[in-house]
Amino acid sequence: MTTKALDGPAYRDVMGARFAASLVTRSLLSQHDLDIAIRHSEQRHIPLVDAVVDLGFVSETDSYTALAEFTGLRLMELSELTPSNLALRLVPERVARRHVLLPLTEDNRLLTYAISRPYNDEAERDVAFASGRNAVAVVARRSDLVASLDRCYQKLGEVDLLLTRVRSKGTVEAVEKVEKVEKKESVTRTASPIIDLCNHVIARATESNASDVHIEPTSQGLVVRFRMGGILETALTIPPEAAAAVSNRYKVMARLDISVRHRPQDGAFRLIVAGRPVDVRLSTLPTVGGEKLVMRVIDSGGLPQDLQSLGYDTPNLARLQKALDRSDGLVLVAGPTGSGKTTALYSSLHYLSKGHRNIVSVEDPVERQVEGVNQVGVHNLSGNGFSAVLRSVLRQDPNVVMVGEMRDNEVAQIVGQAATSGHLVLSSVHSPDAASAVTRLRNLGLEPAKIAESLTAIIAQRLVRKLCPDCRHLHADADAKRLGEEHGIPSVPASPGLGCERCRHTGYVDRIPVLEVLTADDQMRDVIIRGGSAPEIRAAMQAAGCMSMRDRGLQLVGQGVTSIDEVNRVLAAELVTGTKVISDKRRVLIVEDDRITRMLIKLLLEREGYEVLEGENGQQGVEIANREHPDLLITDLLMPGMDGYEAIERIRRDISLSTLPVMVLTAEDGPGIEERVLELGADDYLIKPFEPQILISRVKAMFRRIDRVVTAA
Repeated sequence: MTTKALDGPAYRDVMGARFAASLVTRSLLSQHDLDIAIRHSEQRHIPLVDAVVDLGFVSETDSYTALAEFTGLRLMELSELTPSNLALRLVPERVARRHVLLPLTEDNRLLTYAISRPYNDEAERDVAFASGRNAVAVVARRSDLVASLDRCYQKLGEVDLLLTRVRSKGTVEAVEKVEKVEKKESVTRTASPIIDLCNHVIARATESNASDVHIEPTSQGLVVRFRMGGILETALTIPPEAAAAVSNRYKVMARLDISVRHRPQDGAFRLIVAGRPVDVRLSTLPTVGGEKLVMRVIDSGGLPQDLQSLGYDTPNLARLQKALDRSDGLVLVAGPTGSGKTTALYSSLHYLSKGHRNIVSVEDPVERQVEGVNQVGVHNLSGNGFSAVLRSVLRQDPNVVMVGEMRDNEVAQIVGQAATSGHLVLSSVHSPDAASAVTRLRNLGLEPAKIAESLTAIIAQRLVRKLCPDCRHLHADADAKRLGEEHGIPSVPASPGLGCERCRHTGYVDRIPVLEVLTADDQMRDVIIRGGSAPEIRAAMQAAGCMSMRDRGLQLVGQGVTSIDEVNRVLAAELVTGTKVISDKRRVLIVEDDRITRMLIKLLLEREGYEVLEGENGQQGVEIANREHPDLLITDLLMPGMDGYEAIERIRRDISLSTLPVMVLTAEDGPGIEERVLELGADDYLIKPFEPQILISRVKAMFRRIDRVVTAA
């Protein structure tokens, strides 16, 4: 037996050579068998302890018992052990599988793991780096380790953990077809975490009243954002290893080609969320980082709103009702995407559906069913486009025709002709205001004379968020008047507060429309026929006493309904001066009632370059987390008012904070404490009193896990 023969790929050190010699000394195998085992180890690139088992020279139990005795380490029987949940969370699955090791237990200083190759420096370094603790190895049979890894680390375990945090409370069912509800598949909980995750993301979006779901590829995975109240808010991040599966699942649901990634695709699917049908329109877009998915979420089970419930001011509501009471003419709703055009059109149809008129709508797609209205969906692929369907509709003797959107010259010509031949026509256009809608009609090919003849009214609108009545800040009279003078209104009685649970700590709840209504009187028709520009039409509207959208927004500010910042955001973003400076430092929120402990932790973290936020109890912690969205939360458990248990639970219920890393730092170490906080959603657990270097090590390890950076093998 030569040193070179022992210097195989698996055991290249002296320890390996000594273990090989000990097998002969212990009479487990002969020198001849050992030479054969060494050659087998080198050829198969496996450790000698496994090579002798493969060849049948020694049983696996005897081989690993000898290894444990030789190294002086314990041999663990993994089938009788249940690893700590925290230990499994601290060591990522990819690290455990790379080195074939299993985390077993942990405390403030140490993490014990089982491995079949003891004294593996790379494995020890990776475990210590990931967990922020000193790594201690014990020996276990390789077959036991492989079985335990499959048992303890479920496939896509990070997705399972994520799913527990975003799971909707309502039942979710998939519908096989969008056009007709023929077959339902209950997916409240499936065998696939990917299917569960995809369905419950849509369910949570529905519960949050989100209008759109954006799924964007990044280096950290897929960032999922909900558009709520017109604002995009980050909901969660899907791990990189699940990104392709999630994208493909949504494409399969929308019946798209999952092999096509270099060009955009559009599709649709339906889910039943808590018994209500929810239609989803999916659009994919190839970007340099991967495919971006945007889904428009349509609660098809909702009833159309009455005109009175839209929130229109009384004068403009009267103008709209007067236009709808006519038997002919063109009524347009103008605004960008997400400004409430579709809701206004459906409410108008609901107002008109009294049973005395033949009402037909042509839509792409039909988003909501209205009793008393014959709704027709457009199918461009089958040749039933807007223009073809409209021609057929006009042969059906309609009194009222609703066209979802005027998109091209051909549709515009048909609509203009219908509006001047005894039909009341409702439609929408994409334009910033009412005056620009007239120029948009001209750009679509309608002659100014035909526009003037057919046009009855144009309703242009935006949606602004309302101040939360529970937490808004009321100004003193003197301050209210001073702020009002700065913006040309009598007063500014209120501004957004710090936030509360009702407003999800944004300071705003719900939205209210601000609109302007252009009515086509004789003076306005003259301006349109002359081919007047948008500023000229705007001047004519002002002369006729029409309030602009911004004037209406400022009126709502004066009534304390919304804020000047919100009006500027929606209607005049260019007037907003001041921008929020975003720090590139990691931000850590400390929630601790003891001022000395809080100050000590703050000093330690700031010395390491972190930005620190502070809260004295659970209530403050939840409010600050919702408002500031820190990168890490360190919280005590026993605090006055709201304790740490309730704070963690509330944070995990909030979709925007469901993935916020949480570290518990407490003097509570009784039985079941650690298990309870981990079940609530904490990611790490540290007992007081603590050593400063241990806390910093654990914080750094937490951020390394967030960044998914593990030392390469």
